[in-house]
Order: sequence, then structure tokens, then C-alpha cells
Amino acid sequence: MTGLRGVVKRFVEPLRPRLMPSIVIVGAQKAGTSALYSMLVRHPRVIAPVEKELTFFGNDNTYALGMAHYRRMLPVRPLRGRGWTTLDATPNYLYRPAAAERIRRHLPGTVIVAVLRDPVKRARSDWNMFHQFKGHPRYAHLYDPRPFAEAMAAELADPPPFGYLARGHYGPQVERYIRLFGRERVLIFGYPELKADPESVVRRIAGAAGLDPSLFPDRLREVKANVRAYSGPVDPALEERLRAYYAPHLRRLDEVLGAHLDLGEER
Repeated sequence: MTGLRGVVKRFVEPLRPRLMPSIVIVGAQKAGTSALYSMLVRHPRVIAPVEKELTFFGNDNTYALGMAHYRRMLPVRPLRGRGWTTLDATPNYLYRPAAAERIRRHLPGTVIVAVLRDPVKRARSDWNMFHQFKGHPRYAHLYDPRPFAEAMAAELADPPPFGYLARGHYGPQVERYIRLFGRERVLIFGYPELKADPESVVRRIAGAAGLDPSLFPDRLREVKANVRAYSGPVDPALEERLRAYYAPHLRRLDEVLGAHLDLGEER
């Protein structure tokens, strides 16, 4: 009987309806999105997709495969109970312009979540990840051999559209989602707030997505993810140059939000 059930399951399961995300974490990269994802999937009514970063809406080639491909990465709807949901946590959705339009087209009722980090620290953390990909079994092709100062000098001289620095241009990125989804469906948090009070952050997200916030387990602040060591401090002159570079971009973010978002971290 067990063998028969297994055969039936293999044939029937692909035909069963899939859960669609009620929460999409769009970014920012290196701003605690992995930890936030790990916290949210601890809710008893949230079922994780096949992996955290589905990358579907931000990748032209993957998106061209169609929504049937996307659904296959999402969990099957349980036969019993109600109120089940899932989420997509892909931090490149924030800075990929087409991603916002595509999410709005296919998931119009979803809650959009962005955690924003001090852009100088975000850029360095982003570089640090790629700099440590040498010999990586999956990401070796993305290895950046340049020292941080060299990478920053190159981008300041000739900024690429999706480079380390450009990914910290939060104002237009956030504005795009607010325009498409409305301010009430776009939740913006500062990285310091996520670190200091993760319970409050996940409960606000759960409430906006129609989940019971009281069902989260205790000790969420113990969740850690993707912590990488640094080889040394940033040269003070370079840091000041980067802060001057980002000053108008942070003012633009405040204009979009209509308030100041505290991104200050200990330096």
C-alpha cells in the first residue's frame, strides 16, 4: 500500500494547487534578508519555497519560462487547514526595475518588504561576499579579486548600473514599489531596527500579510545568517568619500518616505 501511495503522490502532487507568496522580501542585499526570511518561515502557517531566493522576477531568462515554472518552486497547498502561505525573499528584486512591474502583474495583493542598510556598509558587505567566492563550488564565477578600495575607485569613476554603489540608490528603488503597490503595502525597515527588535519587525510583517503575529516562537533574535569576516578596516578617507557620494541619495530616500529612516550603525 505504501508503494501505491507513493506512485499516486508522484502523479497527483504536480496537479495540486500551489501556495502563492503573500510576502515578497525585495531587498536590500546584505541587509539581513536571510535572517528575516529564517524568522518568517518559523511561523506555523508559513511554508518555505524550494529555496530562499527564487530570483524569478528579477531574471529575464527565468521569467521567460513563465509562471508555471515559478509555481513549481512554491509549496503545495496543504489539504487540511486554512490560512497557509509562503514567501519569496530575493534581494535583487529591489534594484532590478523590471522586477517590481512583474511582481505587481502576478502578485498584486502581496506585501512588499524591504530592509535598508547604511549604503556604505552595504556596499562593503556586498563586495566582501563576492571577494570570498574564490573556489566556491557554486559561485566561483562571481569571484571579485579586487581589493575594496580598487573596486570602489572603479565604480566612482565609471558607475555600472547594478554595481555595488548603485544598489544603494534606495530612493528610486523604493519609490517604484510604492507607486505600484501603494504605501500601505510596502513595509520599509532600517537594518538597525531589524537587529535591535526583530520580533517587532516580523510581527508587523505578519500582521500586514494576514497572519497571526502571536504564533511566532520565542527567541527570534537568536537567528543569524550569512555572517562573514572582514580582512581589515576601510580607509577613513575612502569612507568619507563614499559617505559624501551617498549623501544626496539618502536625502532622496527621506523625500520618498516623507520621513527620515535611521540607518546609522556603529562604525
